[in-house]
Amino acid sequence: MIRESRIRLEQRPDGLWVVVVGAPFTKEYRLDTTGSMGDNVERAIKVLPQICELTATALPGRDHFYCASIFGDVVDQFVLCRGQFEVLAERMVDQLTLMHPEGSGGDEAEDPHYGLFGAAYLTNAYLHRIGLRSYDYTITDAPCHERLNVKTLKRVFGDEVFEKVKENGHQISQKDLPTNRELVDDLKLRAFPFCLLVKGRTNEGTKRQWQSVFGAEYVVDLPEIEYVSHVMSVISGLVEGTLDLRSAKDFLISANLSKVKACQVVDAVSHIPIGAQCALPNFNRLPKKGDVFAEKADLWPVDPTEVSSLPSEVTSAEQAGGSGGWL
Repeated sequence: MIRESRIRLEQRPDGLWVVVVGAPFTKEYRLDTTGSMGDNVERAIKVLPQICELTATALPGRDHFYCASIFGDVVDQFVLCRGQFEVLAERMVDQLTLMHPEGSGGDEAEDPHYGLFGAAYLTNAYLHRIGLRSYDYTITDAPCHERLNVKTLKRVFGDEVFEKVKENGHQISQKDLPTNRELVDDLKLRAFPFCLLVKGRTNEGTKRQWQSVFGAEYVVDLPEIEYVSHVMSVISGLVEGTLDLRSAKDFLISANLSKVKACQVVDAVSHIPIGAQCALPNFNRLPKKGDVFAEKADLWPVDPTEVSSLPSEVTSAEQAGGSGGWL
């Protein structure tokens, strides 16, 4: 029930643990798959795997974790299908193929807030433990129902959902469930949560509702659904400080967007909190490939001057890009 995004470590012959890829870069997205989205569902699922290559290019040296989800309405058979965090694009695609959009939904409002509940309270990420934030994206064209429901939470996550929330370090009372705004405010303590609105299918009332929940700087109009992965990748680069508005255009052009389309994407995200991750206290302390930890559960690597060299500096797992038995 608790989705995990850990730093990948491989044990050295001397018993210490070495970072095999880099600090995790953790992101989760949930796609609206109700009937109002029309063919945007199929179009989005076709291009969402591009986020793997695009984000890796925008943020080199990081270990990229992806959690793919789809959501519907409480009247549907499946309110939420939430994947695991994966580090391989192929695994993320595999998970998407196991999720079957129903294309239904009972009324105009939908229920992504059950996915937001999972992101806020049922996620265990290394970044959160060191005071940095992950990324969260809700892709929709519809407003949201106003409140969570205990019965539906147990239906979606299981009867032990509140016990698991507590196990993960949070206190949620069944008698006092958070509002959508409170839910997103809690999520903002650990993530940068964005609402991406589908062009041509979102009215102004829907946009105002999401702005009241997320805050205007976290609500982005998608120029086209085909650019959803480009938008998410540029947001990540801007918030992490690896891109600015000018270099973001060059990045998008190098990713085969026309100059016009690249400008449209950059204009759509120009109001977001640029550089917000960089301002957090531990941002400059992020572990990198080759750093050594004394214990697997430690938060920070040891001082490099205290680590002796090994006869063979790089293990076979490191040479393979960190595919060893790190779990």
